[in-house]
Amino acid sequence: MKLIFTSIILALLVLTGCNTQPVKEKNSKFDQPSWIMKPSQNGKIGAVGTAYRHYKGLAYQRKLAITRALDELTLQQGVKVNLRMEKEVQVVNDRASSSLDVKSDYTANNTITAHIEEIWQDPMSQEFFVWMVLD
Repeated sequence: MKLIFTSIILALLVLTGCNTQPVKEKNSKFDQPSWIMKPSQNGKIGAVGTAYRHYKGLAYQRKLAITRALDELTLQQGVKVNLRMEKEVQVVNDRASSSLDVKSDYTANNTITAHIEEIWQDPMSQEFFVWMVLD
């Protein structure tokens, strides 16, 4: 009887030990900030712009993310935006090169001002996120 009782307790201990989940560290650098999915919060009107790696480097990636966030803010405020993207691909001696030129034109009766509230870069995908908020 003691053997059966001891075996059951041992089995339960083994099973509960296998069932534990690793504790997720809060505010890990891999966690997305809450503003990415909800840019307008705490009474602030905001927008998020994103950009993946840019062939010209981090400065251009950041600039593209800022441009996209501004485009989103202006659309929310009723400003008309004309966004043109021109892509040029050249092939010379079996080597290809491409360039992307992004231009935005804004038409509005009023001016909006915004500032960068926060920036975050995903450590896995290197995607760059910019949270802009209206002043």
